[in-house]
Amino acid sequence: MKPISIRPYEASDYDELCLIHDAARKIELSLASLDDAFLPFSIASEREDFFEYPYIDVAIMDGKIVAFSAYTEEELAWLYVSADKVRQKIGTAMVERALQKAPDINAIEVLVGNEPAKKLYESCGFSVHHIAEGVMPGNEKFPVRVYCMARR
Repeated sequence: MKPISIRPYEASDYDELCLIHDAARKIELSLASLDDAFLPFSIASEREDFFEYPYIDVAIMDGKIVAFSAYTEEELAWLYVSADKVRQKIGTAMVERALQKAPDINAIEVLVGNEPAKKLYESCGFSVHHIAEGVMPGNEKFPVRVYCMARR
């Protein structure tokens, strides 16, 4: 595995976050049979107050941003890895970094159908507490089912 460094988000990272999110989000929504719910990062980040999160990190490999996350003291809310860098332990490194900075994180929601993300979080000590139904934050016309995960 190539070395990964993780640092706080900088405003100059925005365009790379857009690229990572948009490609990975399309895959995530496809796994959950919600293809039509896609919104680009430029819209989703605004509607969901992405930049209000107290912690936003980016992962860098070979001098390029390959992942990002956003979280609070209690919840890991966003984690996207570049579609061409999955299964390289980048997601695991991002979860570990979040837990170092905010050790009380005990909540993650994963779209039902996104089994790769569910497995990632399970490998990091989270398990499904229950399945909730509601509407997609930021795109409320779409009903969703989510795995509500908590640490064991």
